Amino acid sequence: MKSFGLRVEIVVSLVLLVVTAAGLMGLLVFKHAQSEMAAVQIEAGLGLARVAEARFRPDRPEEGLREIVGGLAAIGFERVWLVDPKGKVLVDSRGADAAGDRLEKLTRLALAERRVQTDVGPQRLGPWGESPTLVLAAPLLGEAGRIKGVVAMYSPLSQIRVAWERTRMILAVYLLLDTVIVVLFGSYLLSRRLVEPLKRLGERVKDLAEGRYHPGRLEASEKDEIGRLEESFERMAAQIIHQQSRLEENLESLQRAQDELVRSAKLATVGHLAAGLAHELGNPLASLLGFVHLLKSGRLTPDETLDFLGRMEKELGRMDGIIRSLLNFARSRPQGAGPVDLNRSAAEALSLAEVQKWFTGLEVQTRYQKDLPPAKAEGGAVTQVLLNLLANAGRAMNGQGRLTLATGREGEDVFVAVEDTGPGISLEDQKRIFEPFFTTRAPGEGTGLGLSVSLSLMESFGGRIDVVSQPGQGSTFRAVWPLYQEAPGGGG
Repeated sequence: MKSFGLRVEIVVSLVLLVVTAAGLMGLLVFKHAQSEMAAVQIEAGLGLARVAEARFRPDRPEEGLREIVGGLAAIGFERVWLVDPKGKVLVDSRGADAAGDRLEKLTRLALAERRVQTDVGPQRLGPWGESPTLVLAAPLLGEAGRIKGVVAMYSPLSQIRVAWERTRMILAVYLLLDTVIVVLFGSYLLSRRLVEPLKRLGERVKDLAEGRYHPGRLEASEKDEIGRLEESFERMAAQIIHQQSRLEENLESLQRAQDELVRSAKLATVGHLAAGLAHELGNPLASLLGFVHLLKSGRLTPDETLDFLGRMEKELGRMDGIIRSLLNFARSRPQGAGPVDLNRSAAEALSLAEVQKWFTGLEVQTRYQKDLPPAKAEGGAVTQVLLNLLANAGRAMNGQGRLTLATGREGEDVFVAVEDTGPGISLEDQKRIFEPFFTTRAPGEGTGLGLSVSLSLMESFGGRIDVVSQPGQGSTFRAVWPLYQEAPGGGG
């Protein structure tokens, strides 16, 4: 029934309740009628028994006995017999042999106990099966309370079934009318007071879930429980919309703050890189100036001139590449996620890190996986993350140790791993290293934003940063991005 809706379910339930109630009421009426009819029959039998007692004479037992038995049979007793005080049957109508055992049993009890004995059976739950029967045995008393005999009677109480047959149609019509009234009135009442308000409220809940809700559109139908439920829902929905609006505003503010934090962290990184570049590019520039003076002197041989020009070109190319990488990193803005070559990004980040003071004296190893699939990311963001990881590793080793930069693939992800042989990170600090402004360096040597910003950038592209470290055994940071999957039709 649930598949047909609440209205059908409730109406059918009401119909079943009405039918059950009517059936129980009919059963009670039937049982009461059965008891009343048995009582009436017993009273009639006792009345005739008293007549038989007055007319029965032990010295002339046959006189008038046939007339008494006939009178009892005329009021519904199918079998009647008279016995003397010793239990000898004097008269037997022989109307129903099936009741002989019950008549004999009650006759013995009446003689023994000197009082009326009755037996109604079988007791049935409803008006089905065989009709109940009545067996009555009444002692016949004479002068001084002396027992003269017993009159025993058997009646099938068939009047009960006849009465039930007569009233069955009336009960069926009554039940049908009750069912029709309940269905019509119940359907109207349920639709108006329960189903329609709940259906309307359900549509409002669906609108709220799908984002189409507009506060204040629904008014409570009644001032009852359903009406109060509607009013409570409207207040709750209005609060949800208000809180959602505030949440969206807070998210926008957080996004702006995050963008500003990323921009500030990038500018700080650019400043550190620029300082290192200024120091590192000074020596090559001095060498280039010396080469220029020598060339201007005109005292070099053609072979020396070509050699110096080759050296100058190599130094200038290296300087140009470093400066361009720095400019590209400083000017880039996070765009939509696209394919990024992690091998190339790792090499560019390493070239920017090589000119920094903290890089001096380190042993560097690289393991770039060939034919590495592209990552779903943005080039500038990847470079910023790798620079932060390289800087942390370099500063942790303090000019002594081995730094390993590796790329690879793991399932549906690609990664860049930065491994150092520094002092490692304690378990307590590992729980906090990605918190903003958390740092283990001395004041003035770090802001504590590098890893926090890096993790934020990674998560914006569906990536993550894994950390494996133990005190005294170095640390490994793995920046993991999802594979870039080209959209159907060739779009990124």
